[in-house]
Amino acid sequence: MLTRSGSGERNGSTGRLDVVGAAVLSVLVGSLITLLQAHSVGLPAPVTLAVAAAGALAAGGLWWRVRSTPDGFVPRRVIASRGFLVAGLIGGTVFAGYYGVLFRAPSLLEQATGDGPLEAGVLLIPAAACSVPAGRLVGTLTGRFTGWQVSAGLAALTVVGVLVVAVVTGPIPVVVGTAATVCGFAGAQAVLLGLAPDLVAADDRDTAQSLLNCMNALGGGIGPAAVAGLSGIVPAPVALAVLAALPLAGLVLSLTRRPAADHRTEPDATPGNPR
Repeated sequence: MLTRSGSGERNGSTGRLDVVGAAVLSVLVGSLITLLQAHSVGLPAPVTLAVAAAGALAAGGLWWRVRSTPDGFVPRRVIASRGFLVAGLIGGTVFAGYYGVLFRAPSLLEQATGDGPLEAGVLLIPAAACSVPAGRLVGTLTGRFTGWQVSAGLAALTVVGVLVVAVVTGPIPVVVGTAATVCGFAGAQAVLLGLAPDLVAADDRDTAQSLLNCMNALGGGIGPAAVAGLSGIVPAPVALAVLAALPLAGLVLSLTRRPAADHRTEPDATPGNPR
């Protein structure tokens, strides 16, 4: 993301950084995450309004920049590619569920066991270890199902994990629910980044994967921010239950996604697994 899109062969660009595009995108992301936490951190009303105004201006600026500079920091042809934004939204919602649970799980374990943060971290080690077999299992599943179908399953697993942590009390349910979101997170990252090359032209693959990573990271920031913000209004379990709506939206997007035409252009490309 620190260099311009990889389309230099087509337009002769020198590959300079689009500072304006990077700036407005950064302001938009920062404003959104700040607003989600405004209530929980006690942000004064004038500051909140200023942040909201900055976010609105950044959103307008990003829209203008994409239209006026098609090959800028956020290339228009990439985000307009069929399926690209859907993949980014699915990844962002799954990441939101995972990081939202990761933000709240340690404190829930401390409450359930009466121990400190170190003991809570030790209890979460098995959940973290689940990412290893999850990655291998996803690699097997992508040989039998399309990437969209696998992403639907991972989003569903994340929804279940978030709800288990939200609804069921006790250390074991918290660890099991966290493990489910870990599997969803690890698998979705691999599957959706693997989909990126099939959604855009060959010259735009690196850019597409970078933008997907950016959308995933944005979702990862929104999850904890939403949980923190809601926790200042409703109990933590309710905040987590509301958070489950995000990966649920990703599940719906995955299930309603229709296969798109393959953009791969290499004549010697080996036919891969169905996407």
